[in-house]
Amino acid sequence: MERVPFPSSAWSGPSGLILADEPTAESDSASDAIMDAGTTASCRPMRKAPLNRHLWDVVRPGLAIGLALRLASLASGGEFILPLDRTNGWQFLSYRKIPPNTFRTGPAGLEVGITHSAAPAVFPLTNELQVTELRVSGSITGTFKVPPGRQGQEGYDDYAVRVGVVESGSRTLNWREKLVAADWVKRLFALAPRGSGIRRIRFFNVGTDTSQVGHTRTHPLSDLMEETVVTVPDAAGHFAFTNRFAQPISVLAIWIACDGDDTKSSFAVTLGKVVLETRDAPATR
Repeated sequence: MERVPFPSSAWSGPSGLILADEPTAESDSASDAIMDAGTTASCRPMRKAPLNRHLWDVVRPGLAIGLALRLASLASGGEFILPLDRTNGWQFLSYRKIPPNTFRTGPAGLEVGITHSAAPAVFPLTNELQVTELRVSGSITGTFKVPPGRQGQEGYDDYAVRVGVVESGSRTLNWREKLVAADWVKRLFALAPRGSGIRRIRFFNVGTDTSQVGHTRTHPLSDLMEETVVTVPDAAGHFAFTNRFAQPISVLAIWIACDGDDTKSSFAVTLGKVVLETRDAPATR
């Protein structure tokens, strides 16, 4: 991870958001077609008008029920599934003086290549989400050079996978901080809508030592980064975890970091699934 001062595109629509929200174009078209049928009937002999009115009386309750079900589903929330099989909407950043990771997408998910390198992949959300649960799964292959019990310490601050949620807040960069901040720090704060800021990046790490699972710390480089070791890979390199938040949190982006620069490690990570369980529909910025 880059040792730099760390002062205290975009989602294109509901393709991954499994929510029943507003009436669809098909519903609207069906309604318009029915109304047009009624209008046309008024210009025809009166004997056809009762048939159209009867058709509308039959269809209208179904449309109302469908709309009610959609609104009920909207209120209860849904899922946002990150598009890991395509690059649209992703930002692939880099650090100063550290070789960058390589990123590739495919049917298996987001593939990250690490060769003594480090770099984040960021997926900004056009719409802020109220998130209640985070679910992640993937796999790791290669050599990760971290001695037992040393991970996270100075000189060994590499984690194969850090999945972070960028929480909205009130903290912003002042003009002096903007002059000295690294580019990726500026990109972090640029995720916040105008007039608001960032609270922190809350990371969930895949570690190497089961004794560290459950350990939480504020990162020594910045109090804007909090991280918890949540799991370790199995013997085949697969990992999966679910984190249920005590209270819904407001999320602006997902920040994924894979680091091998401190330990000069070479390995590969495939993220197969990243899912955000949401409490309700996102509020449009």
